[in-house]
Amino acid sequence: MYEFKVEKKQELLKGKTITSLANEIGMSVYALIKILNGKVTTRKLTATYIIKICDENTEIEYYFTRKEK
Repeated sequence: MYEFKVEKKQELLKGKTITSLANEIGMSVYALIKILNGKVTTRKLTATYIIKICDENTEIEYYFTRKEK
């Protein structure tokens, strides 16, 4: 599971809204808000989608911390 680094939220969004990002990914706005606020962890696949839509040249470890189950 991956936990988002909350301090990098504005850097990741780069002017996009959470709503538009959630629509591009195909997930609910509420679920994305919880991920980006560090309230819940997410699977690697979801974390990868978030990163690739926002910043395709960045590695997942820049924005997420891997957590053991």
